[in-house]
Amino acid sequence: MTSVGVVAAHANDAQATDQTVVDSRIKLAFEGSYFSNDIHDADKLGLPPSKAGFNGSIALTKQISPDMDWRLAGAFHTGRDWSEGDSEAVPGGVLSASLSHGFDFQTVDFDLGKHVKVQTADIRFFGGLRLLHADQTEFHSSFSATPTDPTDKGFSTDKIGTSEYWGIGPRIGAEAYYPVGETWGLTGSVAGSVMWGRRTDRIRQNVTFTNPDVQFSDTLSSQHSSETVSNVEASVGLSWTPIANTTFTAGYKIEQWHNLIVNADQKNQTFDGPFLRLEVKM
Repeated sequence: MTSVGVVAAHANDAQATDQTVVDSRIKLAFEGSYFSNDIHDADKLGLPPSKAGFNGSIALTKQISPDMDWRLAGAFHTGRDWSEGDSEAVPGGVLSASLSHGFDFQTVDFDLGKHVKVQTADIRFFGGLRLLHADQTEFHSSFSATPTDPTDKGFSTDKIGTSEYWGIGPRIGAEAYYPVGETWGLTGSVAGSVMWGRRTDRIRQNVTFTNPDVQFSDTLSSQHSSETVSNVEASVGLSWTPIANTTFTAGYKIEQWHNLIVNADQKNQTFDGPFLRLEVKM
C-alpha cells in the first residue's frame, strides 16, 4: 500500500560495519500487496461492498552520513470497481441500466531518517512530507434504449458523480529490523501523516441520441472545499537475505485513513492485507 519500502534495513545492515563509512549505493525497494477494506459494509447504492484491491510501490533510499539517509517513495492504491446492471427486451428494442462506483489514490513521500542501534536491532526514526492524490467515482448511473431496427431512434444517458482530492502534509514514523539469524530477520514499522488540501466534487450528465446522432454534456454541479485527510499505518514482516545486497520480505500491514473516501459508510476507512517486498542495493 502507501507505506512503501517501510523497512529499509536488512541483514547486512544489522551486521557490524565501519560507522565512519558512507555507503554510496542506492537502495531500491519494490512492494506489492492485496488488501481488503471496510469502505462499504452494506453499500448505500445497493452495490456489492468493494472489499478488495491492489497496491504497488517503489522507494529509493540513499545514505548521506553514517547514521542518516533520505528516502523518496511513490505508491498507487486502486480499489476494485464494482458495478451492477440489467437489461430487458421490450417491443422494438432493449432497455439497459447499470450502476457502479470505484476509487484509487496515490502518494509520494520524502523523508530524512536517523538510524539508532539498540543491541543488534537497527531502528530508523524518520520525518518528512507526504503528497496525496485521491480520485473517486462516487456513482455512475447509466440508462439506454437500443432499438432492434438500427434505423430507429435510440438514446442513452449517463450521470456521473466524482470527487478528487489533492493534499500535502507532514509524515513521521519509525521502522526496525531485528536479526534472528545470519540471513533472517524480523521487521516492523509504524507511521502517521496529516494532509491539508482541496477537494472538488462534480456531477456531470451525458445524453446521446441516435438517428440523428446528437450528444449533450453538462456539469450539473461543481463544489470545492478545503479538507483534512489523516493516516496511520503499521506493518510486521519476516525478511530473508539469500545473497548480499538482496532481501525478500513477506508480511502483513494495516492502514487507517480518515476522510479519504467521501461516500464510505464511516469517516475512518481501514485497509489491510499481506505484502511482498524486494530490496536491492546497487
